[in-house]
Amino acid sequence: MLWKWQHLKFIPMENSSNRIKYADSECLQVIFSYIIIRVKSINENFGQLSKFADENDLYGTTNGKLYILDEMVEPHQRLISLVTNVLMPLNLYENEDYVLGYEQLVHGARGYITPYLNKDIPALAEINWLGSVIKRKGNFVWNREVDNWELYSEWRQKVHPQSDFDYYQMLLKKYFETFHPDKLVFEPKVIEVRNENVVFGLKNDGGVSQINIEILREFREQLGEYWYLEK
Repeated sequence: MLWKWQHLKFIPMENSSNRIKYADSECLQVIFSYIIIRVKSINENFGQLSKFADENDLYGTTNGKLYILDEMVEPHQRLISLVTNVLMPLNLYENEDYVLGYEQLVHGARGYITPYLNKDIPALAEINWLGSVIKRKGNFVWNREVDNWELYSEWRQKVHPQSDFDYYQMLLKKYFETFHPDKLVFEPKVIEVRNENVVFGLKNDGGVSQINIEILREFREQLGEYWYLEK
């Protein structure tokens, strides 16, 4: 999978519906009430996305991997109707092929800022195929099928960097030195911090695993004050 970052621009899709806009970007913004559908699920269970949109009188945005349809109402009755009358008969399943959600507001009354700023959209945090983040300029999602975790990790930190990435990288290495010294040869590397877990990959092994942040926090308390200086 090629992970890249390009500015958002709209260009016509080949054989596309006039209702569907194509965004040449890995990241897509979600607003209001929305549904996110995996394009490959539509392809495998129906056919072309353009035909799917035309036959069901739909609109929205796609980057070829995700298809997003939003509504300026809550609850999203039209989206629920789409699930009931179209997606379910096609054997598409919630959280596996599609997910419903609401935009998480960044700013609230009296200067309130959401505690989820620069974190996952809460409702999407456990959707394995979907990455998400709440930024000051909005809510963003991307296709998160990690075919090559090293490329994905590089892309993730370049596009939506996490401030605690280096801290957890040092702590993860120390954790392996203490409890799994035989696996240091695989060079454990943090991919991202997600849903209260540190997701990491093992070089020369290809595996992707995760460890709960609380475990690393408890381990950190057992170390000395200047643990990060120790070799």
